[in-house]
Amino acid sequence: MTRIVKKAFKELFPEKDYNYESTIKYSKAFSAYNANVKYTSSKLMFRISHEWKDVSNEIKIGLIQSLLLKIFKEKKKTTQIDLYNIFLKNLHISAPKTNIDPVLKQSFDRVNDKYFAGMMDKTNLIWGEKSFSRLGTYEYGSDTIKISKVLEKDQNLLDYVVYHEMLHKKLKFIHTSTKTRHHTKEFRKKEKGWEDHDVEEKLKDFLRKERKRKLFWF
Repeated sequence: MTRIVKKAFKELFPEKDYNYESTIKYSKAFSAYNANVKYTSSKLMFRISHEWKDVSNEIKIGLIQSLLLKIFKEKKKTTQIDLYNIFLKNLHISAPKTNIDPVLKQSFDRVNDKYFAGMMDKTNLIWGEKSFSRLGTYEYGSDTIKISKVLEKDQNLLDYVVYHEMLHKKLKFIHTSTKTRHHTKEFRKKEKGWEDHDVEEKLKDFLRKERKRKLFWF
């Protein structure tokens, strides 16, 4: 497996010497298809989720190259990175849909019917911690929308954040040689299609009040 790291490095940086001891460890601690890398002047240590075991080496090389670009702060594009990004964009098709909270499903269905003509595919829907800063996320690997518990009190704001994450599911991302963009022009345009144009201000006001309420009780 460590030969894959050397191959990924040399294809990405043919002008550089490869003087690293490398390791790849599979972990069940990550969400599906997540990964990270730690490095020193002589070591490259990759930890990747166990779902990567059965993925082709060409796509794994794209994953490794993407991580290498982050740590070395370089901007490049390769065929393997393109394959990796195509792979990520299609993971939702085969991801099991077995974790669907009933309250979030009602929200998803409301938004789906109103803004997507009921055409959005089912996804996993779970509550996260009661976060005031990270209100929602969409995980490509597991096809999961996670929503902060702080929003369970307000149906309209909940639906808006669910809508935001559904746009991520629908539009995915754009990868260039310089960066990966999730909030594209198309994304921002569709986000403004939400019927309540004051929703962002209402959301800020709601969170401000909830923070004060938390301070009062604790």
